[in-house]
Amino acid sequence: MMNSTTNKPLCPCCFKAFSASILQDGNDNSNGNSSTNNGSFNFGSICGTCEPTKVERALATKAAATTSSSTSVAVVPPILWLLTPQEIEEATQTILAATKRNLDEIASTPLSDVTFENTIRKLMCPPNYKTNPQIAACKFLQHCSPDAQIREAASNAGKLFAKSRVEGRMRSDVYERVVAFSKTEECQHGLGEYERHFVRASLQDFERAGLALSREDSAKLQRLLEEDSKVCSAYGKNLGGDATKLFFAPEELKGCTEDFIQERLGKDVEGKCTISLKYPDIIPIGQTCEVAETRRLVSEAREGMNAYKNNLELVAEGVQLRKRIATLLGYPSWAEYICTKRMSGSFQAVDELLTNLQTKLEAAGKDDYETLLQLKRDQCKDMDIVFDGKLNAWDTGYYGNELLKSKGVDSEKIREYFPLDHVVSTTMEIYQELLGLTFTELFQGTYWSWHKEVRCFHVKDTASDNSIGHFYLDLHPRDGKYGHAAIFHLVKHNSTHGAVDCMLCNLPASTEGKPSLLRHQNVVTFFHEFGHIMHGLCSEGIGNSTRLAKCPRDFVEAPSQMLENWCWQKSILERLSKHYQTGEKLPCAMLNDMIQAKHVNVAFGSLRQIYLSRLDLEIHGPHPPKTAEELQSLVDKLRPAITLVENPPGNNMLRTFGHLMNQYSASYYGYMWAEVNHFHGSSLHHDSQTNCTN
Repeated sequence: MMNSTTNKPLCPCCFKAFSASILQDGNDNSNGNSSTNNGSFNFGSICGTCEPTKVERALATKAAATTSSSTSVAVVPPILWLLTPQEIEEATQTILAATKRNLDEIASTPLSDVTFENTIRKLMCPPNYKTNPQIAACKFLQHCSPDAQIREAASNAGKLFAKSRVEGRMRSDVYERVVAFSKTEECQHGLGEYERHFVRASLQDFERAGLALSREDSAKLQRLLEEDSKVCSAYGKNLGGDATKLFFAPEELKGCTEDFIQERLGKDVEGKCTISLKYPDIIPIGQTCEVAETRRLVSEAREGMNAYKNNLELVAEGVQLRKRIATLLGYPSWAEYICTKRMSGSFQAVDELLTNLQTKLEAAGKDDYETLLQLKRDQCKDMDIVFDGKLNAWDTGYYGNELLKSKGVDSEKIREYFPLDHVVSTTMEIYQELLGLTFTELFQGTYWSWHKEVRCFHVKDTASDNSIGHFYLDLHPRDGKYGHAAIFHLVKHNSTHGAVDCMLCNLPASTEGKPSLLRHQNVVTFFHEFGHIMHGLCSEGIGNSTRLAKCPRDFVEAPSQMLENWCWQKSILERLSKHYQTGEKLPCAMLNDMIQAKHVNVAFGSLRQIYLSRLDLEIHGPHPPKTAEELQSLVDKLRPAITLVENPPGNNMLRTFGHLMNQYSASYYGYMWAEVNHFHGSSLHHDSQTNCTN
């Protein structure tokens, strides 16, 4: 492990500057405002003879210096970052060996001698769970490192940890000790509520892992779980590694803003605009490009037969593996297996929810469809182009935006009032006020990060000044990075450290002479995702897998879906908005039009969410599709039956539906579940201050 003495080869002046800012706490910056000053280490100031790699090494291992001192404040996250594939591989093996020793120690305890300390305590924070900060150092960078070799090594580490957790849950000798402890006087009368809950949850996890199976079936189950993990990893790798580029002439992007076109013109091909499949490219095209053929080509690039390599085949393989796992464990389907441990309690409860919602929304959804279709009919007539009599998959976003424009909501005009830096800083101000927290941004050069755009914040409880944890923000798209918006819980609370979360987003970056400007839906997304960070940091549980430390998947979205509604409140919109040139707040007329149009097309949009939830449950049902062809047939049938929109021939959104190939499998309904629960929960807390009159 590296420490301050490692950096003495730096020349005296560089070492002095380095020691003053990096190896010590340095200065920091409160309230989420980005800044650099003399308290930060400037890589450009290195004399030229000192090796930058030595500086990076010290930054990556700075946590060892700041957390080893009893008087030091943990101003950097407690992660000792690993910088090479070899380091990741070696650290992974060290953790796996420590995990096995931990379980072996539990198993070696005589059944008559089991106690909370020698059995349960060891399960609460084992080496291979996120309560160990080095798990993040080994596997997280698969989602965001610019280095393909690092991403590959981190991906391999993730698969090994998944295998290790499966093996641990199938240790009958450890399970026997937990059962024995659950019957002791200490467990029944000597534990607090949290510890008793952990014991119950641990027993359930062991039992759901198939410990009642024969040795042969147990080994089979373990192989299936490992295979599923590998399939999901390969699917995610195809998504993250995609580098597809489309090329369009400026006239083929008619309707997109001039800035959008000029930023992409000539980057790769003279006279052509380069378009990737990342959100800052595809969303503006889907919503504002007047050329239907361009929208169709972008849609096909994302979902067509050549999209994301063999992802559709991987989905078919994955759902079959999960069906076999569920069958071994005595469940009729993977969906039933998953739902029984969610808030819903059963597949039947979810089925009833979705059926009832679809029935209630169908009539309004058809009305919304007809409204959009009429807009298309009128525009085709005005533009003297053939009207094909239907809404295509690549039409819905465009005509939805046209409908909003007809109601005074111009998304491009509204963007001018939401510069990214202001939205980020104001969002953090609001959350600090709401939760009684203080965010302090660490200066660039005082912490290690995987990319120069990454920002890092330290979080404290304002009243007590106690440290709660850290979070990273990595907001812009780049090659090899996770392609959607998500929060990664890097480190869970432990008795020795706080939580660490990271937001990976793909928001548009600033360009020369113009800041990044967000659509209102981007503002909502950022506010929503930041709510997940707060959920992770403010949760009080410290165990690895209990229902208190890790809430049911169909509750995960509830806090953020509740919080994001503030992005529709007058007072919050006024704070979040600031014109990038004039500094003015969102004008009252525009604000009122936005609020009034909030529920425009909502039935049609909700039917799409129901479709995605149904698709998830169908492929994880009692008779999952066996091949890519069967998956295609299912999508071709299900999509128009629910959304009213035909599925384009050969297109299949399962190629890019990453939720279903991770922890959201058979759980995507959680968005609708949370929305319904939020609707009931928020009905008593309506903000009547919705209109702006000044």
